[in-house]
Amino acid sequence: MRPRPRLLALGVALATSAAALVGGGAAPVLAATPTPGTASVSGTLTALVADGFGSGRTHTTLAVVPDGAPHGLVPLTGVTASEEHPLVGARVTLRGTRTGSGALRTTDAALAAAGSASRTAASRTAAFAAAPTGTGARGYRVLAISLRFADRPAEAPASPSVVSARLFSGSTSVKAFYADSTDGRWTIGGRAVGPYTVSRTDPGSCDFREWGQRAAAAASAAKIDTSAYTNIMVVVPRQASCGWDGLAEVPGTWSWINQDTPSLLVTAHELGHNLGEHHASGYRCTTGTSAVTLGAPSGCSDPAGTALEYADPFSVMGNSAPRLHHATARDHFGLLPPTTVAAGEARTVRIVPADTTSGLREVRVTRPDGTWLTAELRAPTGAFDTFTTSDPAVRGVTFRIDRGPARQTWLVDGKPSTTSFADAPVLPGGSVTDALSGARVDVVSVTRAGATLRIGSALAARELVASASGPTVRARWTAPTGVASPQGYDVEVDGRTERVTTTAWSGTVRAGWHTLSVRAVSAGGVVQPPASVPVRVVASPLRALRPR
Repeated sequence: MRPRPRLLALGVALATSAAALVGGGAAPVLAATPTPGTASVSGTLTALVADGFGSGRTHTTLAVVPDGAPHGLVPLTGVTASEEHPLVGARVTLRGTRTGSGALRTTDAALAAAGSASRTAASRTAAFAAAPTGTGARGYRVLAISLRFADRPAEAPASPSVVSARLFSGSTSVKAFYADSTDGRWTIGGRAVGPYTVSRTDPGSCDFREWGQRAAAAASAAKIDTSAYTNIMVVVPRQASCGWDGLAEVPGTWSWINQDTPSLLVTAHELGHNLGEHHASGYRCTTGTSAVTLGAPSGCSDPAGTALEYADPFSVMGNSAPRLHHATARDHFGLLPPTTVAAGEARTVRIVPADTTSGLREVRVTRPDGTWLTAELRAPTGAFDTFTTSDPAVRGVTFRIDRGPARQTWLVDGKPSTTSFADAPVLPGGSVTDALSGARVDVVSVTRAGATLRIGSALAARELVASASGPTVRARWTAPTGVASPQGYDVEVDGRTERVTTTAWSGTVRAGWHTLSVRAVSAGGVVQPPASVPVRVVASPLRALRPR
């Protein structure tokens, strides 16, 4: 069943009561101001994130979508409004004091005890029907509603034709953007309506919840079935009282555009929030007086490093250009499976550009704090990733910290000596060393067709190479730097393991592709993480001949 947009609670003076809403997409009935007092609410915690693209500032409001009332929204006050609250996307049962505006006043301690946090993609998105999961085809229908405010009739909102063109028509529309970002598996459709002239309680305030309520009521009065749409986008002429360009639920169904003429960057960004993706930010760490690419958290001036909101210039979830969603976001969307390398392992891998429809597009290394160090390659393609051949994103490999679904990704700065993240990708011959996981990733080579990465650590055998001559495979390596006087090495191919005492091995292997792994054995017989390399054995054509 297609998810239905939630009709919003009003702001300062009005509140939406689930019992007072008429279902089936009909216009909401405004409830009387609720009586303040002790109350509780059970539902799903969501974040409303406001984006100031020009200022680089963001603001968040937390709210609960009540169980059994998908059109409801109960704002929370008295809590720290973090857009990365660990319970965002989780079910909560929360007690507090109901205010006259319909909000629930509670505490951080009460919210922390209200539910169970989870970092997995499935559990964080399962409660939101609009959040994507799986790799199949998906269709989203957006109802964009333009508003004119009765107190300012001279302020012209964007016309439905302009909004429709931005969202649904042409090679640079939001529809085209998401078709490209999802390899054609997702479609964005819908319609733009209005402009509807509506009143508001306080012309000087930025009461976006009231605007959403008025927009839904106006559309319903015009015989538009709002339940036929998965997402509602409210478009208003620029309101200086807001200080933001776009605002959206993360994840969810509602978004607001505060622009005279909606831009591709803002509309595609806010829809990305609805689909569950957070900001593409940058990571900076200073140890002493020097900026480093990726330092241990305890060694950074800020213990968690410095996350610069929106700083990633290679994603629409930043604030500089409508680039396609990066490979990590596509992983969050369930559109591509990454190859995961456990911390301590060594492996050589080849990745293809993120916008390629097949092949390995993302590799990630596990980190002990539950995050991943990811790597992707970009290429000039289509109307959105219009990189030049000299762009660092094309000439090098881009690394990020993946902190999980509905959390910011952090772009790792491969050139921290400059203030820009535009040169963040690591060029061939360069490397990233992760002090947290102990992994080192060397960028061996980069072409437009792909990049070769050598992943290693102090515990894994180094410089592992393998070759085949007929059915005989030979491998050689050097000792790991972090293992003193290895007692030997376990060599594994096709589930068979053989221990050797030198840094070389040979054996007979059947025809086909194989993964050869080598594990150092330290004092006491402790087997260390593996170094792995693919090897292909080609059957000799003479084997097919039979005597007559």
